[in-house]
Amino acid sequence: MKSTVIIQFEIEGFHHYPNAPQEVDFLSDKHRHTFIVKAGYSVEDLNREKEIFIERDYIKEYLIESYGSPCEFGAMSCEMIAAEILEYAEMEGMIWCEVWEEKTGGARVEK
Repeated sequence: MKSTVIIQFEIEGFHHYPNAPQEVDFLSDKHRHTFIVKAGYSVEDLNREKEIFIERDYIKEYLIESYGSPCEFGAMSCEMIAAEILEYAEMEGMIWCEVWEEKTGGARVEK
């Protein structure tokens, strides 16, 4: 039987959208978000093959080591952040990653 273990956490960070459309040109300035990171791991064993707390902390520590606290993502979009996380954790079995700006919206990247 196949299953997916899902992690979710929040992390504070800044980014900006240099080429924002005129209607939302305020996004070209550096702004803060509470980013919500969600990710799925493929598992075969239904008895804690992947521990949620361990996987969550692994990704959170990677982001803080790479981007500081709060994270300084620069011109990275949600899509770019999600793709980097997925690439980093693919060897751990991650098969998809989402990065949200609060509960407004975000992006999902799949393997």
